[in-house]
Amino acid sequence: MTPALPVCCNPEAFRLLARQLSALNSSDALLVGLVAIARHQCRSADPVAVDGQIQEHANKVRSRVRSTAQRQALLAHLHDYLFDELGFAGNRDDYYNPVNSYLPSVLETRKGLPITLSAVYKLVAERLGLRVQGVGLPGHFVVSAQAEGEPILVDAFAGGRVLSADEAHDKVREIHGPDAPWSEDLVRPVSNRHWLTRTLQNLLNVFGARGQYTDVAAVLEMEMLLWPDQSQLQRDLGLVLARCGMAGPASHWLATYLQNNPDDPQRDDLEQLRSVLTA
Repeated sequence: MTPALPVCCNPEAFRLLARQLSALNSSDALLVGLVAIARHQCRSADPVAVDGQIQEHANKVRSRVRSTAQRQALLAHLHDYLFDELGFAGNRDDYYNPVNSYLPSVLETRKGLPITLSAVYKLVAERLGLRVQGVGLPGHFVVSAQAEGEPILVDAFAGGRVLSADEAHDKVREIHGPDAPWSEDLVRPVSNRHWLTRTLQNLLNVFGARGQYTDVAAVLEMEMLLWPDQSQLQRDLGLVLARCGMAGPASHWLATYLQNNPDDPQRDDLEQLRSVLTA
């Protein structure tokens, strides 16, 4: 019998994320998807409440501009309001705290990771009629915002600093070393699916480093929703479930992976693990 997902993820969080898959390119789906990720640990995370907070921020910015046609003014007041007045910025003192990846928590504390702060910026800006897209630089997430003319790169983690293409390249070299490869592809917009995936990957790294393997499994289950055809996730989930002592589900997902990948070079090791799990 196939074990039903989720095994480790909060079922409400899992179902909430699953419901976004049919319209994942919408801003609403990004908002609700991020709340679903938060709900795994923050059981009270509520997409309606988060939506209301985003709308309240947008209303505050709009009230300071005479006409919504003044897009450049809206962008300027958005920066003043979010970064100068409210103080949204990166949580440098506690960077690896998982709450930095949770949109409801970041709205409350005004501190977070680059990708979550970028989500706040995007969601508020789009309520103002501005065009904002995520840009997944290696190791550092920013946004591309367009009011009039050419789009600009905005680093929400750095308090809304506007980056040139050269400065974005410098940021990548700062993180990955002077020989880090660079191409214009790195500043192209990412999809909401990739946005949510990168948020999950951040949590995988945090939970893995802390030895919180049931949380690692939960995140993998959510990632499997986003990428059902990536069979390596079945292997990874099986291995983590085995580490958590969940022999039945672990054996199932390892068997499913091996059925889809019969030529895996580690097949013998995985089959041996399955024999232990089913003994």
